Amino acid sequence: MTARPSHEIGLEYRSEMPDKDLVLKSLSGSAVTIFFQDVEGVFRWFVNPQSLWATGDLTGQKEDVVLGSEALKKLQEAKRTVLASGERGAVELAVTPPNDTGDPRPFYIKLTIEPAFDAKRDVEGFVCSSIDISEQLKREQTLKNLLREVAHRSKNMLAMVLSLSGQTARVASTKDEFVRRFTGRLQSLAKSQDVITERDWHGSAFSDLVKRQVIDVVPFQDGHIEVTGEDPELGPNGTLHVGLALHELVTNALVHGSLTRPGGRVEINCEDLGDYGFRLTWTESPRVISSAPKAKSFGRTMLERIVPSAVNGQGTLDITDDAVIYSLDIGRTEIV
Repeated sequence: MTARPSHEIGLEYRSEMPDKDLVLKSLSGSAVTIFFQDVEGVFRWFVNPQSLWATGDLTGQKEDVVLGSEALKKLQEAKRTVLASGERGAVELAVTPPNDTGDPRPFYIKLTIEPAFDAKRDVEGFVCSSIDISEQLKREQTLKNLLREVAHRSKNMLAMVLSLSGQTARVASTKDEFVRRFTGRLQSLAKSQDVITERDWHGSAFSDLVKRQVIDVVPFQDGHIEVTGEDPELGPNGTLHVGLALHELVTNALVHGSLTRPGGRVEINCEDLGDYGFRLTWTESPRVISSAPKAKSFGRTMLERIVPSAVNGQGTLDITDDAVIYSLDIGRTEIV
């Protein structure tokens, strides 16, 4: 038997048309459903039925069985447009199947519509390919919601930065003091924001916030810092403001307070107050004469007024002969 040249084999292969049924079967397992409707809107056949088209055997039934009035109107308008132009068209439909299908969830589908003609060039019906875009639209909506949330929180953050800047400048006696204090507070916000971001914008665990704002800042820890009590989940607002309070307290302890002494220590306790919320208690001992913010300082104002107001609670700073004690009640609204 004489071998045929390879180029002749290739020509013969390319001259053969692929089998239509084979092509349609190849759609099995894909995200595409193909169906044919006659001019009366009756479904004649389906290939790879899924999504809306898998809610039941629709062959032989009219389109109004699964399409509500609004979706049906849009589909019919799209068909008229296709017939007028003679070109393929597309339409997106939102469809809630009838209650008897047992699947009440809405479907969002995109249909590509192609007119089918007979030998006389009369319209026989429409070949439609369908893909379920429900998940795509859900992702897009989630992204839009996230972007709106980011924009909202960014505005709040900028407002906080402007407030911190103005208040810090108002009480700073020198430029260097302003830079030092404002930079520290800004870094505190950044640390809290990092915790929020790591938790997918839901907030933070109280323990994570203490670690970032206090433990990671104190160069010596053994025997100096003790954290006890509950570990609630704070929302984003609570995380930012409680973080600022912790920053003010640890900065003061390191610069003027007990952590300047070899035996100085700080106990941070979080107590569950039931329906009200939680109470943060900072106990710093021994007391150093200048170990608490002055009565008119912005730091004290932040601890006793700004932060408590922001977390729907109350704050008190007590200075005894032996210790500096700060108590902050955090409202239940700030707990996730």
